[in-house]
Amino acid sequence: ADKLLDRSLKPVRFTSFEMEGTVHAVDHRKFRVEGMLDDFLPEADERPTTSLAKFLQAKSNSPDYSEALEATMAESVDSILRAQYDLSERERPTPHRVMKALSVRQRADLLIWIMQAFSVVGVDDSMVHGVALNIDRLVATYAGEESLPHGCLPCILLAVVCTEFKTDGFSDHPDKEWKQILTHMCRGQIPMIQILRVELKILSRLQYVVGLPTPLTFLRSLTAHLRQDAQAGPWISLAKFLLELAMLEPEIQHGFPHAYLAAGALAASLRVCGAPEKKRQELVKDVMIWPAEYSSEELLVSCEEELLQLWIRCKDEMVEFHHVFRFLEAKYSYHSRFEVAHLSPAGALKVLREEREPQDFRDFDLDWMRCGIRGSLRQCDPVA
Repeated sequence: ADKLLDRSLKPVRFTSFEMEGTVHAVDHRKFRVEGMLDDFLPEADERPTTSLAKFLQAKSNSPDYSEALEATMAESVDSILRAQYDLSERERPTPHRVMKALSVRQRADLLIWIMQAFSVVGVDDSMVHGVALNIDRLVATYAGEESLPHGCLPCILLAVVCTEFKTDGFSDHPDKEWKQILTHMCRGQIPMIQILRVELKILSRLQYVVGLPTPLTFLRSLTAHLRQDAQAGPWISLAKFLLELAMLEPEIQHGFPHAYLAAGALAASLRVCGAPEKKRQELVKDVMIWPAEYSSEELLVSCEEELLQLWIRCKDEMVEFHHVFRFLEAKYSYHSRFEVAHLSPAGALKVLREEREPQDFRDFDLDWMRCGIRGSLRQCDPVA
């Protein structure tokens, strides 16, 4: 205190408060500070309340018991979202380490196999994202420094799936249910005891940190308040499509914070679907709850642009995994998913870039005397 307080300041006096019992519980309402100590305290958190918190708060007087129960989370949901963000960032793998240990093509083949297998057995999409994240975290621990046992990749994949079953709701089901699914996925060619032994090794390598929030986790938080909106179906479906597309490209999947990647997918979806501008402004306010190196909105727009560019490259077969993209395109061409794969990202990307670039910069004519090049920067952009 002597190091913090200047002698010229008015002394700080703490009023007494009562304590009873062997283990004294402190009642903060009886605790007051008088003086100038608040000069040394950080400012109160003035970050905006998210749409999700407002959505839950609105249910506080609902006669429905389940809705009233959800409303009790209104005061803590923002803190939970920040904690999820911090946890996700601590464990987010580095893209180049993932690609150094596993080629983009090989990784895409593994993920598409999981997507197809889970689609057949009717497993929720969130488990695909969980498996993909843990696979990337695992291979990033190798990163070329140690030999990744490629011959054991099928068993490693099944072991990661086994862990995901146990941490994503299957723990409430009988053991034989998830074991039957694993046996079905490998057609009985890999003994269950071998899968469990590999799972133990993987958990040790991951330091027993599993069940992390994924981009889909953040997307569901960002879109929870849209459940009552009749127009929200295509917006959410397209955002999920873009997140599954991003899973195939490690530089995009792990090159951005997963929370902002989810927000970028939703922003791109809103733009492509022509959603009201009000929805986008709500999203911009929501992402301000998470830290950003420069600007939350700028990071959001960067994610949005990268996802739209990736979609265009996949459509034009300019990626290594274009054969996998065809599966995703077919998956999101069904009526139950609002046929969002038939939409075009080109117009949305053009509008986004026009908004980002100043008018005088877009229309500025280049006159490079040495190279003899004339035109605008738009003409030099192969994606545009």
